[in-house]
Amino acid sequence: MSPLFKDDTKDDWFLPADVRKQLAETFTNLRNTVSLEVFTQPGVNDEFSEYTAKFCWDLARLTDKIVVTGYEIDSDRAKELGITASPTLCVNPDDYHIRFLGAPIGEEGKSFITAIMLTSLGMSGLSEASVPLLEPLKNERLVQVFVAPT
Repeated sequence: MSPLFKDDTKDDWFLPADVRKQLAETFTNLRNTVSLEVFTQPGVNDEFSEYTAKFCWDLARLTDKIVVTGYEIDSDRAKELGITASPTLCVNPDDYHIRFLGAPIGEEGKSFITAIMLTSLGMSGLSEASVPLLEPLKNERLVQVFVAPT
């Protein structure tokens, strides 16, 4: 197990108190458990991997509805999911193909929290107009969304 996933910081928080308070309030609306799987490779993008792991662990400390598991890139689980980049963050990977490559910092962080909320509530986030347009599609599609702060 990567040293990033040792739980030796019982009283040390990565997130500031005001952010924790706001997220804890947001997470009171979570309905179903959300699994976050964090994949890292020591020596590759270490500061982003560390940020991602600490951020996710803090989220899990705020609510029992978020469960975090850490893996290294060379693990069987990473191979099973086809994970090759460090860090990669998967949201409920046994149910959805929601992945964040890199650390969820800035705008990506907002998207990440939204993904947690929608996953827990079983919602797609699609507009009423979009649902009937997409319904006739029968083949699987890969949708990639790129977020870049500007």
